[in-house]
Amino acid sequence: MRFIIGLVLGSALGFAAYILLGPQRLSDGATAPGTIPGTTARDNHDSPVALRRAMDALRTQVQEAWAEAAEAAEEADREIRSRYRRMARGISPEEE
Repeated sequence: MRFIIGLVLGSALGFAAYILLGPQRLSDGATAPGTIPGTTARDNHDSPVALRRAMDALRTQVQEAWAEAAEAAEEADREIRSRYRRMARGISPEEE
């Protein structure tokens, strides 16, 4: 469940950051910094470079969410194993 929540929140934060911090729309005749000379901002909108950047950002978000999920799974596994060991020794959870 934490994985899904982390994935949704990460995606939402990434989308919000893209909208708020993304480059401002330029007029049709202007070129954005880093664009290919002779192309307009509208031409560069669908370029492979923009797609590659978006995919890299998505990959980073997924890797972070996956790492968080793996950490939560390890924590849950440790907790379950410690409970099992206590129960195997005959110690009930109420006696702790």
